[in-house]
Amino acid sequence: MRIRKRSDVWTILLLCSILPISFVLVVSPMPIRAQEDKFPSRPIEILVPFVPGGFIDVGCRILSDPLSKELKVPIVIKNQPGAGGLMGCSAFLKTKPNGYTMLASTGSGVISTVRLSKTPAFDPRKDLLPVAYVADAPVAMSIPKTSPCKSFDNFVQLARNNPGKLKGGFSVVGGESHIMFLSIVRDAKIDTKIVPYVGTGQLHTAVLGGHLDWATASLPSVMPYARSEDMRILLLTRRSPDLPGVPSGLDVGFPNVSFNMWMGFFLLPQTPKPIYDRLVSAVSAVAKDQDVAKKLTNAGFSIAYKNPQEFSSLINEQWDIFARVIKETDLKVD
Repeated sequence: MRIRKRSDVWTILLLCSILPISFVLVVSPMPIRAQEDKFPSRPIEILVPFVPGGFIDVGCRILSDPLSKELKVPIVIKNQPGAGGLMGCSAFLKTKPNGYTMLASTGSGVISTVRLSKTPAFDPRKDLLPVAYVADAPVAMSIPKTSPCKSFDNFVQLARNNPGKLKGGFSVVGGESHIMFLSIVRDAKIDTKIVPYVGTGQLHTAVLGGHLDWATASLPSVMPYARSEDMRILLLTRRSPDLPGVPSGLDVGFPNVSFNMWMGFFLLPQTPKPIYDRLVSAVSAVAKDQDVAKKLTNAGFSIAYKNPQEFSSLINEQWDIFARVIKETDLKVD
C-alpha cells in the first residue's frame, strides 16, 4: 500500500510505539497472578528470631510437619537470634512479601524489645501483618533438683537469709522471662546475683550444672526437665493443669508475675491477598487440629487460637500493657 501523506507516516510510527507498551500493560499482570494462583510452589521458611530449643522454636517444630502437609510443601525453620528478637524481626522486614517467609514470634520479640529500644527499628502495629495467634504458655521459675527448697516460700526465705549469694538467670533480655525475674526480685524483696543468657539452652544447662540457683523461662522449655525431675518448678505466671501444686504469681500476691508468652505468626503488609488468605487458612486449620493441640498441650502450651482481627487487637492492647509493666518493673536494657 502506498502512503501518500506525511501525516500517515507519523500515524503509523505512533501506533508502532504505543502497541508494545499496551501489550506489556495487558500481559504483565498475568505472571504475578499465576504465581499467586499456584502458591505455594516451593518450601516456605518460618523465621524464628530466637535460639533453638526456646518457646517459639519448640512450638514451630510441633507445627511444621502438619503445616507442611496442609500446604503440600516443605516447611523450613530458620533461627536468627539476637538482641531479644530484634535482629530476626529486622531481617524478616527485609524479605520479599511473597508469602515464602513467615515470622514466628512472641510478644517480647515484636513488642517489649521494640519499646525498650531508644531507636525502634519498626512498629508491629504497622509493619507486621498478623496471621494467627496460635497458642500461649506461662513462664516458669525453676530450681535445680539439688536445691533444698521445696516451695516458693522456702526459696524466698532462703534468698532473704543469704542476701547477694544466690545466682539467678533468665533468657532473652527484655522478654517475658526477664519481666518475671525482675518482678520476683522486686515483689519478694530479695537480693540475688543476676546472670542473663542469650537462650534457654545455655540457661537450662547452667541450672542443671548447679551454676544457677534459680531461673525463669517458658514452661514448654522447662517441662522436659521437670518431668525428668532434674528441675523443680516453684512458680508460674499462670496456673497449669499439668502442675496443679505450683502457684501462680497472683496466688502469691505478685500481680506483675502474671505475664504469659504467646506464639503468633506474621507476614509483611504488602503480601498479596490470595497468598495471605491461603496462609491464614492453613495455619488456622493446623492450629485447630486435635492431634496438634494434644502435642502442644503435652509440651506445656495452652491452645488459644485468635484470628487475624483478634490478634491485631491484642497487639494494640499489649503495646500499652508492655509499656506499663516495663515501667513498673523498672526494666532496662544496657
